Amino acid sequence: MKTFALLTFGCKVNQHESQALRERFEARGLAEVPAEGGADVVVVNTCTVTETATAEARRVVRRLARRFPWSQIAVTGCAADSHRAEFLGIPGVRRVVGHDRKASVADDPRLAPADTAPSIFDLTISRFDGHARAFLKVEDGCDLNCSFCIIPRVRGTAASRPMESAVEEARRLVASGHREIVLTGVHLGSYGKDLAGRSLLPDLAERLLAVAGLGRLRLSSIEANEVSDALLDLMAAEPRFCPHLHLPLQSGDEEILRAMRRRYNPRQFLAACDRAKERIPDPGLTTDVIVGFPGETERHFENTVEVCRRAGFSRIHPFPYSRRRGTDAALLPDLPHRVKKDRLHRLERTAAELTGAYARKFLGREVEVLVERDGGYTERYLRARVPGRPGSIVRARVERVVDGEVHGTPA
Repeated sequence: MKTFALLTFGCKVNQHESQALRERFEARGLAEVPAEGGADVVVVNTCTVTETATAEARRVVRRLARRFPWSQIAVTGCAADSHRAEFLGIPGVRRVVGHDRKASVADDPRLAPADTAPSIFDLTISRFDGHARAFLKVEDGCDLNCSFCIIPRVRGTAASRPMESAVEEARRLVASGHREIVLTGVHLGSYGKDLAGRSLLPDLAERLLAVAGLGRLRLSSIEANEVSDALLDLMAAEPRFCPHLHLPLQSGDEEILRAMRRRYNPRQFLAACDRAKERIPDPGLTTDVIVGFPGETERHFENTVEVCRRAGFSRIHPFPYSRRRGTDAALLPDLPHRVKKDRLHRLERTAAELTGAYARKFLGREVEVLVERDGGYTERYLRARVPGRPGSIVRARVERVVDGEVHGTPA
């Protein structure tokens, strides 16, 4: 029997697409094996959101090509578009497949190419191997064109998956035993605008919550200025709609936000957080922050820290600015590495402080935990340790907090 291996870098969207490729290979009769064991076909699904991610993918591809010269190596994902020539130049790479034809990666190469390129939404799944939570991709591409981001150039403009297709996939995932579904996309808040001229995200959430057997529904990420009253009202009214919003901040300084071409200012961002808190008790608010963007001064950085404190984030994912060729920000003078590293460490300390303070709010209270092999997450996206069968949702009373993680026993 022929074998295949998959290596995935990057975001939840990539993870969903790799699972879809896995199922397409299996439908052809291929068996999955670890990449480091040698496979007939190896697919490397790359990320290009940072230069580090792209460089790591190149290193992995070169190593696999040297160790397993008989393997047919295919490179796909965002870096296959942004760095196509570099991957084609690696001896042993047979195919570099752009985003618009990713669904064809698992097709039999002996067959003639189809006249019509398969849609990216042809990458559907029926299970999500290795995960208690299943990611459901409902949108692709982005129209925001932030000055630091290359993704719109490699994934194209925003496109929404037909609602009925998304609901059908959710039914399959629930039937496979997944109690929680995480809605994901490159620009999730734009879902439906190309279909109906307005956001259909609340409508889609309502349809998914009607799927029999679904335990929890979660949003992966949404822009603060796209959090509608309809979405908050549904989240407040439906216990299975996780009271968790991941709102990418990127910077808390108005000047830097303008340079980034973000579509809000700090006051508007904090107002969105306050609206969520008014409707939902103790919502989990998580975020991404870029430190060391070109032109960022110490005052700009301190403004970001202050906004993080005022928002009361339960988790912050801070990362240093990474110059991406082809973006407008790449033309600006970069900050010294030591400055970015220092600010990153300082924000990490603030993040740990805020996570601990938020977690301690739940001491003595009951939470619901989706149990995973290495712990789990509460409905508000706090890391948790409670006994239970992986994949089950356990109601537990929080007894202590350790390094921002809640520990408890079944209630």
